[in-house]
Order: sequence, then structure tokens, then C-alpha cells
Amino acid sequence: MDASQPTPRQRIRIRYAKGEAIKFISHHDEFRLWERALRRADLPLLYKQGFNPQPHIQFAAALGVGITGVNELLDIVLSPPVPLEEVAARLRAKLPPAVTLRALEEVPLNAPPLQTLVIGADYTILLYAAPGEIPESLLEERIADFLARTTIWRERERKGKPYTYNLRPLVFELRYEGYDPTLEEHRIFLRVQARSGATGRPDEVVDALGFDDFARTLRRERLYFADNEEDVAVMAQYPVISQEQIAAPRGVHGESLRRPAPAVEISPREGQRSINERAADEFF
Repeated sequence: MDASQPTPRQRIRIRYAKGEAIKFISHHDEFRLWERALRRADLPLLYKQGFNPQPHIQFAAALGVGITGVNELLDIVLSPPVPLEEVAARLRAKLPPAVTLRALEEVPLNAPPLQTLVIGADYTILLYAAPGEIPESLLEERIADFLARTTIWRERERKGKPYTYNLRPLVFELRYEGYDPTLEEHRIFLRVQARSGATGRPDEVVDALGFDDFARTLRRERLYFADNEEDVAVMAQYPVISQEQIAAPRGVHGESLRRPAPAVEISPREGQRSINERAADEFF
């Protein structure tokens, strides 16, 4: 190869699943996990130039702490290119068991950044409870109350400052899908908008429903992208919500607006210990 010519580059899109064993790691730690795996796989990962070079690793949408993912996407850039089959084989040998490599494909170098294409997401909320510990009627009642409201004020931190926003318009679908007595889990389906500055968070939904104290798993099932016709068709049935539409009135803060969900006071059936009590046994 002519030394005066730049080394060819290759952009690879990786589809993967993030499992239970690593659901409590931060996004920063997940980034480092992938960087280490790519290095240990001896793949020619391209780094950005600058005082503190960073690898070309780009996630579609960060998973919050405590959330697993079934079909997550990230892009990497290699230089020089490597056959996809070889990339997959090397990565599978170095990734931890909690990360499942599902598929790889090459995408154009000039394709838009993944995070600019995300427009929505589907989640499954799993609430762990012994039979009868949380009545199904209570879950359905709480969901109906959530959907009937026009404002559900929440507060998060943005750039080191508290930011109050209306969660309700960001939730497009919320429905109870039943109880599995074998796994002792209630299943709730959630569909939210996921756009820059206006994204519905599943943990906030659980808290607004009043079930934040129960053991749970939040699982992202699917992301929707603006460059996929099928995804666009699904999300076209919902309005596009801007950051301005969900912002609280100026000078008003979350504590004065927020209506807390009623506490869940449920006693297990006679002789039956709650799943939280059983989980506490692990610490004694």
C-alpha cells in the first residue's frame, strides 16, 4: 500500500444483548467493557485524535443502571478492515458471558450517528412478587390512573442542576400483561419516546406507579430508528414531543408539582413470606 494513502476504515454495527449479571454497571463502565474486549480481541480499533484519544465506539442509546437490553446497538470503527466473521469470533472469545453477540453488519462510514436516529423504545417491566403479594387489580388500577393524567411531574439532574419535566406525554403505551406464578413476576409493557432532550425513562414510570420499592428488572426490548421504515410506521401513530412541551413552568420546581403515588401496603397471605423478605435472607 502507498504510504501516502490513508489506511482504509471500516464501520461495523454490532447488535448485542446485555444480561442480568451486569445490569448494575454504569454506561461509562459498559463503554470500558467494550473497549477492553476489543483490545483483548486484538482488533484494530480506531481512536480519535486529541490530547486524550477516545476509541470510535458509539452506542445507540445508553442503558440506565439496573436495565438489561435484548437488542442493543453500537458502532465501532476499525482500521484496517477485518472480515466480519473474524471480528465476531474474536469478540465472542473475549466478551463476558453476560454480553451476547447477536449480529454484525458493515455500514457506510458517513452514515448518521446512531444516537441521532433513535426515536422510541419498548420496555418490559418485571415486578417480582409472591402470588397474591401485589393484586393484579391494583396494578391495573395504578396504570389506568397513570394514563388518565395529563401531567406527571418528575425531576432529574441536567448539567448539575435540577430539571423538572412532565413524564406523561413521553409515555405512549403502558399496559399490564399478566402474572407468571412460576417465575413469580408481574409483566408490564411500556413504550416511550426516546429523543434527545425528551426521553421517557422506565425507572421513572415504575416510581410514578408507586412500585419502586419492589424488586424488579427493567428490560429494553427494542429501539426504534428514524432510518427504518417499519420503525417509522410504528412511531408515526404517536405525536413527536419536544423538550419545550414537557418543561415545567419557569420558576416552578418538582417538589411543588409532584403528586406522589400512594404507598403500597400489601400483606402476604397467611404463612407466606414476601419476595423482599426472602431476598433479605441472603444478607444474614
